[in-house]
Amino acid sequence: MAVVFFCVSCLTVFMNFAGDSQRAWMAGVQKRVGLTATVIGSMKNIKMSGLAVPVSAFVQKLRVDELAAGAKFRKIYIVAAILGYIPLLLSPPLTLAFARRELNATRMFTSLAYLLLLTNPLSEIFQAVPQLMSAIACLGRIQAFLECETRLDYRRVLADAALSPGTSSTSDTTSSDSDHGLPHSIVVEDGWLGWKEDNFALQQVNTRIAKSALTMVIGPVGSGKSSLCKGLLGEMPYRKGTVSLSTRFPHVGFCDQTTFLSNGTIRDNIVGFSPFDIERYSQVIRATALSYDLDALQQGDKTCIGSDGITLSGGQKQRVSLARALYLQSDLLILDDIFSGLDADTEEQVFRRVFGPDGLLRQRRTTVVLCTHSIRHLPAADHIIVLGNGTIAEQGTFAELEARPGYVQRMGLRSSFDADDKFERTSPYDTQQESKLEADVTLTRTTSSLSPEVDVARQTGDRTVYKHYGKSVGSVMVICTLFFATLWGFFTNFPTIWLKFWTDDVYSDNPEHSYAYYAGIYGLLSVCSLISLLLLGVSILLVIVKKAGANLHHEALRTLIQAPLRFFTTTDTGVITNLFSQDLNLIDTELPNALLITLFCAFQALGQAAVMITSSPFVAISYPFLIALLWVVQKFYLRTSRQLRLLDLETKSPLYTHFLDTRKGITTLRAFGFVKHDVEKNARLVDTSQRPAYLLLMIQQWLNLVLNLVVMVIATVLVSLAVRLHSNTAFTGASLVTLMNFGDNLSGIVIWWTKLETSIGAVSRLRSFNEKVKPENREEEGLVPSQQWPQTGAVELKDVSASYDAEDCIDSSSNMALRNINLNIRPGEKVAICGRTGSGKSSLIALLLKLLDPLPTNGGEVIIDNALLHRVDRPTLRQRILAVPQEAVFLPDGSTFKLNLDPFDVSTHEECQAVLTTVGLWQFVHELGGLDVGMNPGTLSAGQRQLMSLGRVLLRRRIRARSLGLTGDVTDSGILLLDEVSSSVDHETERVMQEIIRVEFETYTVIAVSHRLEMIMDFDRVVVMDTGEIVEVGVPSKLVGEPGSRFGDLVKAGSK
Repeated sequence: MAVVFFCVSCLTVFMNFAGDSQRAWMAGVQKRVGLTATVIGSMKNIKMSGLAVPVSAFVQKLRVDELAAGAKFRKIYIVAAILGYIPLLLSPPLTLAFARRELNATRMFTSLAYLLLLTNPLSEIFQAVPQLMSAIACLGRIQAFLECETRLDYRRVLADAALSPGTSSTSDTTSSDSDHGLPHSIVVEDGWLGWKEDNFALQQVNTRIAKSALTMVIGPVGSGKSSLCKGLLGEMPYRKGTVSLSTRFPHVGFCDQTTFLSNGTIRDNIVGFSPFDIERYSQVIRATALSYDLDALQQGDKTCIGSDGITLSGGQKQRVSLARALYLQSDLLILDDIFSGLDADTEEQVFRRVFGPDGLLRQRRTTVVLCTHSIRHLPAADHIIVLGNGTIAEQGTFAELEARPGYVQRMGLRSSFDADDKFERTSPYDTQQESKLEADVTLTRTTSSLSPEVDVARQTGDRTVYKHYGKSVGSVMVICTLFFATLWGFFTNFPTIWLKFWTDDVYSDNPEHSYAYYAGIYGLLSVCSLISLLLLGVSILLVIVKKAGANLHHEALRTLIQAPLRFFTTTDTGVITNLFSQDLNLIDTELPNALLITLFCAFQALGQAAVMITSSPFVAISYPFLIALLWVVQKFYLRTSRQLRLLDLETKSPLYTHFLDTRKGITTLRAFGFVKHDVEKNARLVDTSQRPAYLLLMIQQWLNLVLNLVVMVIATVLVSLAVRLHSNTAFTGASLVTLMNFGDNLSGIVIWWTKLETSIGAVSRLRSFNEKVKPENREEEGLVPSQQWPQTGAVELKDVSASYDAEDCIDSSSNMALRNINLNIRPGEKVAICGRTGSGKSSLIALLLKLLDPLPTNGGEVIIDNALLHRVDRPTLRQRILAVPQEAVFLPDGSTFKLNLDPFDVSTHEECQAVLTTVGLWQFVHELGGLDVGMNPGTLSAGQRQLMSLGRVLLRRRIRARSLGLTGDVTDSGILLLDEVSSSVDHETERVMQEIIRVEFETYTVIAVSHRLEMIMDFDRVVVMDTGEIVEVGVPSKLVGEPGSRFGDLVKAGSK
């Protein structure tokens, strides 16, 4: 009892640290998995920005930190295991050593049996305590999350007299605005709205949104437009004043500035949880000009768009999002910057069909709040709100604002316009699109679905995976672990034989050694068994977990970073996230535990089997039959359990995907009134994901029953032989005592071996991921040009065709992203790429960055400064060519402003400050605390994020010039790729960006994709694209005046 009391006291002390270490570990897991999911969803833009290397290093560092945090908890687990085995291993020698009277063999083994019966359960209890504390810590994290402050809809409902001010207006009861006779849908009085309690994004906002009217909100970058949208939806966490609604709006059509799309078909994203109505669906498809795009897709509106709509262009994603809002049965729409990704012609069509005098929303008499930088549509607005410095600078009708000095007057728009010309002009695409749509808006092209091949390894397993796991930890650790396990098996079983020698010698006529000698050796053997257990635990739970966890994660992360773009367009984000969450969790927890206990039981059982033979050698006859029986049992059990474990992992992928989609689109879901449906979908996915786990538990119970019956048969055979053959009493006692643990060890071998087999499947899945996902790098891509490359910036494309699905386009051109591109760009030339959304502009940028490869069958080639592009190393290419993607990407939350500007950390603070000053962000950064303050990209407006991206490439240019030793009048040269960099900024900021590009990149070859044609009028040449082909090339100023010019038509459409 003294030993037990001592161990309990020690365990109590250590358990005080278990909860904190578990929480720290889980926080590390949460941070890494969250970042990994973000990286997966932004991989295209990360590669374009040249951030793949620093992002990969950042994620790997988080993995190492996570393993270090987990090691603290595993140390406590090892200590608990040692304390649990101290009573079991030290109580017998201490009891026998301090016994006051002599013990014969019968009394000695009987005492040992009683001690085992007492200490075995205690050992199991001690080992369960850390797991119990871990579970309590996890429940605490869940409890803390559930106790977080919930969102309170602070909006008042004026028409509902029964509701007091501040009461939530989330009822599902619908009512029409016209029923109440109130002139305004939304009234904001003295509104102060902010994301932080001490920093309001909007101040003293007073405005009224008229019913059935189009209200436009404009203003410079960071003025609070998106914050106003969130405030009208009741999403701002801190507010003062009142936001009042004329009536309940259970469903509000909302389009976020950052488009939210779930991983599904185009139709699923548009319809959402609403009932399908073919007539309404046809209306919104026509209104958003999507029929042309659907006809170009092989599966029409049944095309799966991938996570975050990665298979669609920016303009297509925005129009699908708009179509979803239009399809919703709603009297109120709040739209945030929905035109930033659209070309002028498509924007004109969409605006006319949706917002025009005969547009869809005018016909429905819908109230619309439209935040936009597309100021050319201001004359069509019923009311205009101009934001500046976090407050309303001016508001009124266009005529009123255009007549007085202010933001609108400075824009220089026409005060009068020809409404008929603006809204009744038929674009070149209208007739073609509508005829195709009317033919069959629900046209779906069927493709043969390949049935997955039966994976035999799912049933039989793959023994080579153990070799792969061994390589990840190193052969030295494998040998050491097996050696420690052998020591454990010897030192835990030999003491039982030692007791037999003890009793035979002490009670003989002439004892060779004293009682103390045998007791001392017996105690020493028990202490050695504890040491061997400690060494075994440390080698597996600390060293092997750290090495395997870091190496396997690094291999998988490298595969992810090097995967081609097509992989991300065809693979669900949840599936990839599952690999980096569930599978790595198994490798960190269940796999090492299963390995430890399997070796623990196996080597102990081998020793016990040898001890039982000492009672009667005839027992050995049963061993082959026993081994055969256990082999048959585990064979059939494993065929089922292995597949159930894989199903358990795989059925969680849709759950993760849904959770990630919910997290990203929670504002949209709440606005649409889809939260209830989304929760129900989540519950269905949870139920589905738990079915394999339940079945796995059931077959484990069956296995326990079978193993208990096997042990019962062995006990019967052993006792029968001992009685009939009159075996030595000491050996019989030793065998029976050993049998008491042998049954548990036998069960442990099969149970934990099968758990090892199922959990090693996580390693197999990661290895399969590494093998099946072919890297985008190819053998011939070994060329690393000199540091000066590209010296001049000359680009030549010769008869290039490309597809995101190259295999399907070898014999067909229907899915080509680029067709027969021939283009020669001179050094230092400024070339603009324009065309309707989805015409292949971004694909051309992707081609130059080798995110998209030319079709090998066409024989086309791309040459940059006399270097064949297909031979240039991809990471080197993306470092040498500066690129700004359409969607800005940054390092994880908490990374400093300096590190986001310079992920490679090769610049000085002065250089970073100078760059931020150039792009107009230094004052903003300085007010937040400077370059070394943690940056949260979510708090930046879309325009500020784009300015940061532009600042990053500007800093890279200056660092490159410094590294090449270019000073004074000596200028550098290179290539700058811009993909819609000004789409989310106001016109004043756009002019600043133009000046930066013109001055800072004067000697660079600039290739810019833009829908804002006024930005590119001073470019040297413009390339017009349509359906992946170049249809026109020329000087912008000349093409504008040419009759029938495609570029001229685009300019005319955008200038009205």
